[in-house]
Amino acid sequence: MPLLKSLVIGLGVLILLGMTLLVYGFYQKANNPGWRMFSSPRADGPAAPAAAFGELDLKLPDGCVIGRLTPDGDRAYIKVRPDGAKRGPPMGGPCNLIVVIDVVRGRVLGTIKPGP
Repeated sequence: MPLLKSLVIGLGVLILLGMTLLVYGFYQKANNPGWRMFSSPRADGPAAPAAAFGELDLKLPDGCVIGRLTPDGDRAYIKVRPDGAKRGPPMGGPCNLIVVIDVVRGRVLGTIKPGP
């Protein structure tokens, strides 16, 4: 009987410890979405600085200019608009597109052409 009592008490302590860690993890994650309780070891060591990739030709259609650039981690989204067009409703045509760029490797990943 004493063995069973100690087993129940030990398991109760483990359950309380697990619940405490779970609540602590939820609290930390709510305050800092990038937080991790255990960091995974990196096999390649610290991150190397990004190498320069030189020039990147976007090959925009004639009469089109970059309207807005939105960075997002390793990608950048470039909103293309007709030259001379300011803010307003979408104009359509060859200039109505978004170019997605990989800023680490310096290459165009693709284009998004919004349509009706």
